[in-house]
Amino acid sequence: MGPAGRGRAPAPERRRGARVRSRLGAPEASKGGVLQIPSRHTFDALVAALHQASKRKDLKGVFVAFGAAPLGWARAHELGDALAALKSAKVPVLCHADAWENATYAAAARGCDTIAMSPGGEVEATGPAATVPYARELLVDKLKAQVDILQVGKFKGAAEPLTRDGPSEEYRQSIEGALGAITRSYKEALEVRGVADLAGTGPWVGEEAKNKKLVDLLVDRKAARAEIKKRARDAPVQTAFGAGAEAPPKLALVDVIRLLSQPTGEATARPHVRLVRLHGEISLGGEGGGLLGRPTGIVARRVVERAHALAEDARVRAAVLRIDSPGGSALGSDLAWIALKELRDKKPVIVSVGEMAASGGYYLASAGTRIFAEPESIVGSIGVVGGKIAFGGTLAQLGVHTATFGDPRAAKMASLTEPWDDATRARLLETMKGIYDLFLKRIADGRGRAVDSFDPAVEGRVFGGDRAKELGLVDEIGGLGHALAHAKKAANLDETSPVVVDDATSFFEILAPDDDEVLAPLGAAATPELRALHHWLRAFARATSEAHPAHVATMLPVPLLVR
Repeated sequence: MGPAGRGRAPAPERRRGARVRSRLGAPEASKGGVLQIPSRHTFDALVAALHQASKRKDLKGVFVAFGAAPLGWARAHELGDALAALKSAKVPVLCHADAWENATYAAAARGCDTIAMSPGGEVEATGPAATVPYARELLVDKLKAQVDILQVGKFKGAAEPLTRDGPSEEYRQSIEGALGAITRSYKEALEVRGVADLAGTGPWVGEEAKNKKLVDLLVDRKAARAEIKKRARDAPVQTAFGAGAEAPPKLALVDVIRLLSQPTGEATARPHVRLVRLHGEISLGGEGGGLLGRPTGIVARRVVERAHALAEDARVRAAVLRIDSPGGSALGSDLAWIALKELRDKKPVIVSVGEMAASGGYYLASAGTRIFAEPESIVGSIGVVGGKIAFGGTLAQLGVHTATFGDPRAAKMASLTEPWDDATRARLLETMKGIYDLFLKRIADGRGRAVDSFDPAVEGRVFGGDRAKELGLVDEIGGLGHALAHAKKAANLDETSPVVVDDATSFFEILAPDDDEVLAPLGAAATPELRALHHWLRAFARATSEAHPAHVATMLPVPLLVR
């Protein structure tokens, strides 16, 4: 055929199919594209790709390939909503996984027309459950260590993983309340497919799962992709997210992903919304952290620097803070709060809670103009923890002994071999009460309410997003997409205004080891529970040992593993 304009009608717009690969789990934060997860593979890029796909007129089908990487409950909810938007736009959505764990299946149930699974796979369908490891017997009975932990907030339960063999009644109530929100949302997702009665009855394997209508097809990934191509009448399939995502001009979706991933060029020259990822434990900064001595997670001093820079950048009309943090350093939390509140005084600061904004994570969130969270997001844990583990007894068993010189009280304060005496404990507890009072004051200032109005929400309690909204800790139920849309509206920007990720990740951070590397020598013995405990102990030690001898942290008190 000749080109249009020579007496012939223009060629019809070519229909396309899009492929989404989520094998890496679409984590919140990027560590760059050299050795870790490229920016285009992060959760914000995935949500952007799906929302933009729902607006395309030339899209005939979407294929979503889920991998083995777990997906957090809050992210699963938002991913399901984004897929449902495609379904509402009459775009066929086929989702495939070799096996379906609870959260990823909830996402598929919310938004996929067709759910496929490899023939030998299983649908977990066991319902959400929380696992908390308790290490008292190991530390106290076997290693002869002395656990010295103080807390402000009776529901905080900070010492429990180290001093008990099981939960207290207060902590049980708190966690069961938050877990209840996740369970309700999980059942709502299954109800979309009419299989809510199967929640908690699994696992279901292969033909059983198909007979129970949990899945529609039992095929491998290649056959599932062929099926969506058939339904899309053999439209060309292009990868919109994940490995193999194609560059413009072939697929407009990638323009959006790259715009979100690159804080340079045309996007930053225009008025825009800046997306700031605050992911991980909070540290003050200056202490060692990664493989090359650089701290990782949320580093307060970097947050302060970035907040000041964004406040002075006239092109940044609003900021969205994507927070996913269990807390950490009390001092670091407060320094970051001050800088974020100063940013808010100059332009809208909208908060999107990921899996959790707990303790110090909520400390930061309270600096925002408006807070969004999913029903499954864990919010709260407003309290203060202080403590240390004295390993003098452990070393004595190995024939190692210590001697103290100078002021013995000063030496014991930071000693990792001797516990605190009563006078030191009393002094530290008073210090912690002062920090707790400041925590409450910051929240009240940020939320524009009286301190005593938060009484039902404090003392270490944790909540799901719905209950947090009822208590005034959260303003809106919604995900990152809702927060970005609200930020544009608050900044008087139109819907087409760009969103730029404020990603200052350095090469040093890319090389930082993670828990998998540290625990690799344990092999199969490194269970999820052990990994959670190791991760929490490392974060607690870092948060309570930096900057000053008070050993005080604002962090989620236990290594909570929800799956």
